[in-house]
Amino acid sequence: MALNKRWQLGGLGNSSKAQRQRWSWGEEETIDHLFFTCPFAVQCWSSINFNWDNQLSLEDRLTHARSTHNLPFFTEATMIAAWELWKLRNDKFFERQAASQNRWFCNFKMQCFSQSIRFKDDLRTAFCFWLDGFG
Repeated sequence: MALNKRWQLGGLGNSSKAQRQRWSWGEEETIDHLFFTCPFAVQCWSSINFNWDNQLSLEDRLTHARSTHNLPFFTEATMIAAWELWKLRNDKFFERQAASQNRWFCNFKMQCFSQSIRFKDDLRTAFCFWLDGFG
């Protein structure tokens, strides 16, 4: 199954449109919305100083952001941030847990430190220093 920006993220086929909209505040839940244009996602990305040009295609958006941010661990940080957004979405949708930026950020930092163990020493040092800058 090919994934594209119109792919519905509503669950396992047992969710109504109203349930999907409850998560996404009335917006159609697409990959772009969930990860980039949802006000909650924008707030989360902004907290780690990642800004996206949503006028670009997903591939171009990532390429542009990678060159703009110039971080040697950009891909890792992006994947962890997106993973934590996805997990919060699932917790809200399936477990009825409230999503908060603080919860996302705490989970993001913990996951970053856990994943950084697999980095080479110099990259791990830079990554942890970057994370420490957020308090």
